[in-house]
Amino acid sequence: MNRLRQLEAFRAVIMAGGVTSAANMLNISQPAVSRLIASLEKALAIPLFERRQGRLYPTSEAEFLFTEVDRAITNLDHISKLAADIRNQKAGHLRIACLPGFATSLLPRVVAEFLVDRPDVTMSIQTRSSARVREWIAAQQYDIGIADEFEGHNAVHHEALNIRTVCALSSRHPLARQSVITAKDLDGLPMIVQDRQNRFYHAVKAAFDNAGAVLNQRVEVRQFATACIMAEREVGIAIVSSIDAAEYIGHGLVSRPFEPQLPFRLDILYPKYHPRSLLMQEFIENFQRSLKPFILPR
Repeated sequence: MNRLRQLEAFRAVIMAGGVTSAANMLNISQPAVSRLIASLEKALAIPLFERRQGRLYPTSEAEFLFTEVDRAITNLDHISKLAADIRNQKAGHLRIACLPGFATSLLPRVVAEFLVDRPDVTMSIQTRSSARVREWIAAQQYDIGIADEFEGHNAVHHEALNIRTVCALSSRHPLARQSVITAKDLDGLPMIVQDRQNRFYHAVKAAFDNAGAVLNQRVEVRQFATACIMAEREVGIAIVSSIDAAEYIGHGLVSRPFEPQLPFRLDILYPKYHPRSLLMQEFIENFQRSLKPFILPR
């Protein structure tokens, strides 16, 4: 630390043009600046200043040294600022892996709001299947994963959330006049459903069977966003995540509560053995707040 103070004094004297101005710049006394300069000359065994009529004039050696000293101190100042930004969650890089549908619904808005006053924060967002997201998180290639149907992994910590689902349909459909839609109301009507390998499809099928209604599967899709677009165009009716439905309301699509309520499980994944940065913790808090309107009470 003493060597740093010596170099700061050396730099200040050259930049300010004298000991008095350098002392004001560093907020220390003139004798303190003189002592720091003298101790630096002794340590380096190089004459840095000529003393003429009470003033210090840099030697050729000092002028040559100044460029490197100035660069080093500037870099240290940058590191100090960067550390402060990291401490205040204003700098860093986050890696997010998520389902394709989620990258076109709530997530872009959450990321955009998070980055508004964080110009030095960067992010990478990659979309893949839940199985691949789980693999990436387990391998610590990403900081946060958004998936469904997570079945567990010893290198992954997860938080399961039950998301409210709704019936999505065209505003022109006769059922849009109802405040609540049941499986019986949808008996035999064309439906847009998730693919049959998905657990949510089987939950929908069970609800229809229990109501004695026929599930008329007109189109199978993987993403709720696809179902919403098709429902708006009157291809059929869909039971979707309320997160996805919210993105399309007002564009010819309406949503109505569906009974019985069928929660859609969303899993937030984190690498179990990778410490969470302050920036990551701040983003998680923002992300969780954005999900609150869509989560079913426990």
